[in-house]
Formats: sequence, C-alpha cells, structure tokens
Amino acid sequence: MNNTAKLLREYNIIFVTLGLCVLFFLISPRFISFDNMSAISRQIVPIGLIALGQFFVVVSGNIDLSMGMGSVLFAIILGVMFGVTGGVALGVVAVIVCSLALGFFNGVLVAKLKLPAFIVTLSTLFMAQGLSGLIIPRGQQIFLMGDFFRFIGAGKFAGFYWSFLFLVALFVLAYVVYNHTRWGAYVIAIGNSEENAKLAGVNVDRVKIGIFMFSALCSGFAGIILSSRMGFVQPGLDGNGLLLDGIATIIIGGTLILGGRGTIAGAFWGLLFIGVINNALNLLNVVDVWHQVFKGGVILAALAVNWWLWQSRQAEAQ
Repeated sequence: MNNTAKLLREYNIIFVTLGLCVLFFLISPRFISFDNMSAISRQIVPIGLIALGQFFVVVSGNIDLSMGMGSVLFAIILGVMFGVTGGVALGVVAVIVCSLALGFFNGVLVAKLKLPAFIVTLSTLFMAQGLSGLIIPRGQQIFLMGDFFRFIGAGKFAGFYWSFLFLVALFVLAYVVYNHTRWGAYVIAIGNSEENAKLAGVNVDRVKIGIFMFSALCSGFAGIILSSRMGFVQPGLDGNGLLLDGIATIIIGGTLILGGRGTIAGAFWGLLFIGVINNALNLLNVVDVWHQVFKGGVILAALAVNWWLWQSRQAEAQ
C-alpha cells in the first residue's frame, strides 16, 4: 500500500471533518465565524465527556449504557443538594461520590460476577432513569443560579469556554495515560484477549472496575456541565441522546467496537465531526427527525469503514 493510501486510511476522519467544514462554509458562510466555532466547542463538552469514558470501556471489550441517564441523575443530585444547602461544594462532592459508586457497582458485576456489560449497564440505565423521576417528579425543575454555575456553563478564557478547556485537558491526560502508562496498555490487552492478559499477569478485574469507575466519573462531570449550561435540572433531560452521540463519536473516530483498538486523537476528531454535524444541521434548519436519520447513516458508514480498515490491517499482518 503506497504512502498516500496509508495516510488516507489512518487519518480519514480528519479529512472528512475538514471537508465538511468547507462544504458547510460554502452553504452558510457564518458557519466558520468565531462565534459559531465557540458555540460548537461549548455544545460538544458533555458529549465529549461521555465519549471519553466510553472510549476506555469499549477498547476493553465492553460497553457502558448507563452513562447518559447517569449524567441526568448526577445533575439532579447536584440540583437537589444545591436546593437544600444553598451551596455547590457538597453537591459536587455528592456527584463525584455517587458516580464512582455507580461505576464500582457496574465494574464489580461485570468483573467479579462475569455478567455481560450490556445487560448490567442497561439495568443501571433504567435504575438511573427511575431514580431521577423519584427524586424530582416529571415536569418539575430545579433552577441553578450563582457564580459557580455561570462560570461552569458560560465562563470564558481568551475567548474559549472554560468547560471546553477542561475537556481538552482531560483528553490530553487520557492520551498520556492510554499511550504511556501500564494501565493504558492493560486496557488494550484486555480488549484484545482477556485470557492472554491474565496470563501476562494483568489484574483484569481491578482494571475493569477502574475503567467503569472512570466512565461513571466522566458521566458525573457531564451532568455538572450540562446542568450548569442549561441553568436547571429535570428528569426529562435527554440522557440517552447524549449516550448515543458519545458512542457515535468513538465509532466515527475509529474505535473498534469489538475492543482492543482505538486512539484518543481519533475519538477527539470524531467528537469534532459530531459537533460540526449537529451544529450545521441546526444552522441549516434541518428538521430534528432527519438529524437522527443522517447520524444513523453516518455511524453505519463509519462502522463499515472501520471494519474494512481492521480487516486490511489483519491481512497485512499475516
């Protein structure tokens, strides 16, 4: 395979994303305006947090379906604590503790009891959805006011939202951990072959539990940022839509759904792709239902491309 083909194979998501930016600019010149780019960076933060947590879970050969509704539950916990105490410190601590507890619960069931991650996290998805409705009856809202929520939801530094800078910093940290630490190597090893990882001395159960705890923590951060941006919390927030966008992000970014392969950089470019698509469709006044149809087609195409790339790599290795 020549160098050009290899370049296109490895970095196709970058070329596609930049190509879409050019296309949408030609259709609507205000798409490339600084204000609109800033708006995209703000919109993708909750999706990016879900995607980052999901990335490690999927690379390990599992999936976490509880992240979306978990973020809604954690946002409600933050809102209730704010309403009761009038402050945010206890609320943030409660979100962190509850998110880690949920991740530990998921991880133990998957790692120790050997239950399928799909079934475990589907169950905790429904539990989170039900608890959200029990804590705040459907139709009611808790409004979040104060400097903390304004800072998290709309604070800027040098023209960039603080929440986006936090997301970028977390991606950089994840890149270092994934590519330059033993823990990152263990995640990849488990995704490729759990049995071989055990034979190599990896404490598979501990790593799996850690992965699910990190995933849930990202969900907690997403809940804090999403609620701060909106200025209120309610059980009717679209947590499942957030989850699906997060999964779409990593698949489009080249993460193999079977586990064992993926890159942090690819996940970030997948996030930018999703952000560009969501923003452009809104800017062009495309009806919401067609958003889902279009994204479904994009995910299917990304799956096909990733599967073809994976098979071509396997063929080259043999």
